[in-house]
Amino acid sequence: MTAVDFDVVVVGAGRAGTAAAYKLAAEDFDVALVERAKQPGMKNVTGGVLYGQILADLVPEFPEEAPLERHVVEHNIKLLHGDAEVSIGYRDMDLLEEPNYTLMLGKFDRWFVDRAVDEGAVFVPETTVRDVTQARDHAVVHTDRENGDLACHAVIGADGVNTTVGRATGIQRTMRNPDMALSVKKVIDVGRDTINERFNLDSDEGAAYIYTGFPEGAPTIGYFIYTYDEYISVGAVGGLEVLRWLGDEGYAESGTPLYSLLEEFVELDTVRPYVQGESLQEYQGILLPELSYESLPDRYDRRIALVGDAAGLVLNKGYTFRGLDYGIKSGLLAAESAIACDREGNWEAFGRRYDQWLENSYVLQDMKQHRHLPEFLKNERMYGAYPGIATETLRGMYSAGSDAQGLTWKQAYRAFRNSDAGFLDLLKDGYRGLRSL
Repeated sequence: MTAVDFDVVVVGAGRAGTAAAYKLAAEDFDVALVERAKQPGMKNVTGGVLYGQILADLVPEFPEEAPLERHVVEHNIKLLHGDAEVSIGYRDMDLLEEPNYTLMLGKFDRWFVDRAVDEGAVFVPETTVRDVTQARDHAVVHTDRENGDLACHAVIGADGVNTTVGRATGIQRTMRNPDMALSVKKVIDVGRDTINERFNLDSDEGAAYIYTGFPEGAPTIGYFIYTYDEYISVGAVGGLEVLRWLGDEGYAESGTPLYSLLEEFVELDTVRPYVQGESLQEYQGILLPELSYESLPDRYDRRIALVGDAAGLVLNKGYTFRGLDYGIKSGLLAAESAIACDREGNWEAFGRRYDQWLENSYVLQDMKQHRHLPEFLKNERMYGAYPGIATETLRGMYSAGSDAQGLTWKQAYRAFRNSDAGFLDLLKDGYRGLRSL
């Protein structure tokens, strides 16, 4: 048998890769965690909430030890239409019992990698993977370092949506524009007291706001606002195909349509009071997979497993984004597959076993149950006609000037007739919405 440098080489020190390295090191495996950045988290961006139960199962003390921002107790969905917005809010102090937090990945990822190193993982920063090959009884990760080839029993690719591991091994093709979304965000320093006042929060309570409907009729374009301890994170996300035609429409004066849209979004009358800030701390952008269950790419070969964004494990549910916990779970499943293969002395089963376990996990079950959601969220009426109907109906209910314009249901009917939606559209969209959610 060929001698190996490590039992497993993990490529990418995000949450998925680090979870795998942590689990393997804790089980006394020799594991290398290869990262192209100088420090963990330098190239990682999130605009979401960490649903942390999976991490709590792995590192029970993480709520006390990790550099977390705020404990999320409030979620808001906001539909924009012109100068108006319609909100659906959910605030529940019982959410304090769940380990769900906003976080800044730069700080969090450094903490997580340090914990993996404490368990025994070898962190290899500033190293770029050039190729990955498989021989009869081992795999090799080829890096840009002198004498930097790393022989191992198995490779876990946690290197993001444009995965080098996936493309080098032929598991995946280069992602196409319809399969990807761009997310940009900026972090504004406003101070803890100001955040608590603006969002009606106390102590370390946090809020997550999701917006759609700007510009009117542009599908897949959404925005988010998250509260950190001292900062506010505000960002935008949109499918690349939609961004291309929005650029043709003139939304590209700041380099890309999404940057321009974000700058216009933060100046909306309904948004500005939340995000006006003292100083800009960060401005970041990242590509994300935007796939349905049916369009997920292949995720494995003999001794190779792709996890996290590299496996396309991100789901936009419309009211929240899931991906951080999906990545951690997939990393843990890859680690558990390696442990089982080592126990049986059969590393050839590594990739296949991981994929079977992932298929049966809550991650792919969740994506399968919501498999119609990505297509549903591409419906232009969700971003124009329906927010318009809701706005016009509520204006009729609350405007003194419309008291004499008929019963409320007649006002709603009139708003519907004035919209671009027809009855068949409403029936079809209602059915699609029910089966998507």
